[in-house]
Amino acid sequence: MNKRRFLALAMSLAAVLPVAAVAQEPDGKLDGGGKEIVVLMPSRSNAYLAQWIRGAEKSATEANYKLTVIENNFDQTEQDAQTQQRISAANQPAAYVWWPADNQAGLATLRRLSRTGVPVFQVNQALRPEAKDMVVAYAGVDDFFNGQVGGKNALAAREAFVAAGNTLSSEGGNLVILKFIPGYSAGDDRERGFLDATKDAPFNVIASEYAGFDNASGYKAMSQLIPSIRGKGIDFVYGGSDGPVTGAIQALEEVGLKPGKDVFLVSATCIADISAAETAKEFATGVQSAGLEGWFSINVVARYFEYGETVTDGTYIAPDDAEARPDFNFAPSKYNVIPNPQVVVGTDPTGAKEALGTFKLWGETFADHCVY
Repeated sequence: MNKRRFLALAMSLAAVLPVAAVAQEPDGKLDGGGKEIVVLMPSRSNAYLAQWIRGAEKSATEANYKLTVIENNFDQTEQDAQTQQRISAANQPAAYVWWPADNQAGLATLRRLSRTGVPVFQVNQALRPEAKDMVVAYAGVDDFFNGQVGGKNALAAREAFVAAGNTLSSEGGNLVILKFIPGYSAGDDRERGFLDATKDAPFNVIASEYAGFDNASGYKAMSQLIPSIRGKGIDFVYGGSDGPVTGAIQALEEVGLKPGKDVFLVSATCIADISAAETAKEFATGVQSAGLEGWFSINVVARYFEYGETVTDGTYIAPDDAEARPDFNFAPSKYNVIPNPQVVVGTDPTGAKEALGTFKLWGETFADHCVY
């Protein structure tokens, strides 16, 4: 090759190579091109799940994905059938999002999902050890951690209870635990987290009862418990969320007890009705935002595709920044967890309103996160 032709070829390559050699680096601007994400989950008849869906829809819109939600009535058999029908369809989505009705009983169906070749993400219910390799990543709450926040709330409540001049009914104080429903692992994880956080200064657990998710079920459970345990003395009530705690307050008041005065109640997380916290009948809670969780879960899926279909090993806990939503301009981790800040409102309604009024998480108020 003569010198002139070599120089011409070199100049030609110099003009072409920069364009070809520059990779499409992710810029944090998510664009799924309208691809479908299918969510398999329990029903939005539950207020928390309805708000989760709204947050997920917002996240999908921001990232340009089509979101399809297939709901079951907290029934694993129904969810199994729905899932089989969807994976048998000719057109498969870009990703499946799995929120099991029963975390353990749903493992067989999760295994079938994992064999479709479509990436599967689990949300809200913590991964069972045997499910680790069935999903690309987990996104949502850490219920064991939430239970630990509930334990911290109870320890603070006990200190305030004694400081107010009340006498504990037993060493450590008598405690009632109100769980969710049988088979729903979040309730079991929250109970374990609570007991872990209080193990060095334990309470005397006089009852542990399934109490559902809402006020009505909490009221029913507490009403049934009171006749058999009142004689022992009821000092504290811990609920998986504000829902059963708010119902328990009504049941306690109907028999002449005074929540926030002679019985202190706490929960792990807020949900829908915050009247108990606003009136200081509930001493403390945590801010697990349903809308924030839904948004974050779908954002994890979108970032998986944006950053080369890879995940980072380990656990990422999203910060509880007060003023603005953090920038999530990086690949997701294997485990991605939302924050659950502790909120102690005390026993004075005026102070409670001030504590709730000044709270901020990702630029939004306590009511923004907890009322829906």
